[in-house]
Order: sequence, then structure tokens, then C-alpha cells
Amino acid sequence: MKRMTLWGRDENDESLIEQVIRQVKTVTCTPKIWYYDNPGEEPTQVGDRVRVYNRQGVHRCTIEITENYELPFGRVDERIARGEHCADIAEFRADHAMVWQADLEKEGYSLSDDLVIVVEHFRLISVEPK
Repeated sequence: MKRMTLWGRDENDESLIEQVIRQVKTVTCTPKIWYYDNPGEEPTQVGDRVRVYNRQGVHRCTIEITENYELPFGRVDERIARGEHCADIAEFRADHAMVWQADLEKEGYSLSDDLVIVVEHFRLISVEPK
């Protein structure tokens, strides 16, 4: 089974995983330049079941991919923003700029409207006991 690690603001932040478990987060996005170059985490396809881990390597839940596609960062719509548990597109852009901007710049990229991201929609399948 494929695996995914959801990153919070630090190694102990599991807020994104908790949002998945509460089923208020149903989308995750990743810059394409990172998505296909992530050892240990294979790209997904619709129908894949994926184990979700925290940063300590603990399996917290399993999801099923319902949609997977690429689009420019500037074309994110309300459906994606809401699926990422953001109030609107502006919040989505601000949150992702805070998380991605510095690391992209370190690698020689910028967070522009043209940056291609991979969008994965999913549904919760099961939750692992803590």
C-alpha cells in the first residue's frame, strides 16, 4: 500500500492529520517538483488506498484517492480551498505560501501563479487507534 506523510508546522503538529480524521480536510496539494521526487512516497492514482503517517512514522489513518490532477497554483478554486480546510482561496494561498515559499526559493523556484501543483482529493477509509 502507498504511504503519505502529512507535515505540520513542526514535527509534533498533527493538525492536518486530525483534520483528515474529522473529515474536514479532503484534499492535499504538493508542488509538482516535489511530488514526483519524494523517496518513499509514490505518486497516487484514483482508487489507490494510502496509509497516512505522522512525522514520527506512526500510521494514523488510511485514505482512498478519488481524484488526482495537476494545475497551476493560480487556478486553485473554492472546491480545492475548502477541501484543504481553508475558508477561501485567499486563505489557501496565504497558508501554502507560508509553508512552501522558503523551501521553493532555496531550490531556485518561486511560488507563482504558474507553479504546477498536484491536487489529490480523497476520502477517509479508516482510523488507526492511538
